[in-house]
Amino acid sequence: MEKIEVPLHEAYRLLTPGWVVLVGSQKDQKYNIMTASWQMPVSIKPPLVSVSIQKRHLTTEYIQATGAFTVNVPGYDILAIAHYCGSISGRDTDKFEATGLTPVPGKKVPAPLVAECLAGIECRVWQTYDGGDHFIFVGEVMAAAAAPGHFEKHWRLDRGKENYPFSHIGGSVYIIPGVMISISKQGKELVPLEKPLAK
Repeated sequence: MEKIEVPLHEAYRLLTPGWVVLVGSQKDQKYNIMTASWQMPVSIKPPLVSVSIQKRHLTTEYIQATGAFTVNVPGYDILAIAHYCGSISGRDTDKFEATGLTPVPGKKVPAPLVAECLAGIECRVWQTYDGGDHFIFVGEVMAAAAAPGHFEKHWRLDRGKENYPFSHIGGSVYIIPGVMISISKQGKELVPLEKPLAK
């Protein structure tokens, strides 16, 4: 397959999309959330996840202050709000107040969860790595919760629901899940499941 050169500063988009999440943080009893799509699972034992946050962001300051953060998975019913939270700084605006989102104190960590999200993961910073203009915060999962009915067995996305997580393509462009595909037991055939993920 022939390829064309991609500018280095846009190479990361070749790995997009990933779920958009709202990263919750806290400092001096002040809550903040920011939108991020640079997140990933890291380990099962111990349970670790990571987020990549720009060094200059208020979220970085808050995470470094408390050693904790939350990863919240919004459904596309609040996509516009999530986009807004990624477009302004918490230094200038209380994003919870401005959006009407509801902060819920973490049970295990000093960082807020977002009540309107489909799922939330509470993390204690396990390790921090220098990632150029970002820090990569690897968090040990201390608690996790999901809205009933939105996930199937083993906490996979429930394709029967209409409010799904979404992914960021770049700028103001997002994507919601399409058709879910399964591989046959022989590994030779793609089998579309009976319901598309989104209409």
